[in-house]
Amino acid sequence: MFIDLALVVVGLATILVTFRVLIGPTWGDRIMAFDFLSVNMTLLFVLLALRFGYHDFLDAALVLALLGFLSTVALARYMLLGRVMK
Repeated sequence: MFIDLALVVVGLATILVTFRVLIGPTWGDRIMAFDFLSVNMTLLFVLLALRFGYHDFLDAALVLALLGFLSTVALARYMLLGRVMK
């Protein structure tokens, strides 16, 4: 029951954040929304793993969290410095 409710709430938050990524008025808003989207997707994978017993989703959630963090840092560096690496 609690996991089902959490799935609905996180699913709605994911949809709303996706609109912020697509429509965000500034690049800063889009970067923050993209970071929140990666967190939501990670949480969604964890909740699906708990609900349906697919333990392989936990590995996917871990990889998604790492990729989300790295992509947020890369986007922020690109916006600040104009490049990602030296």
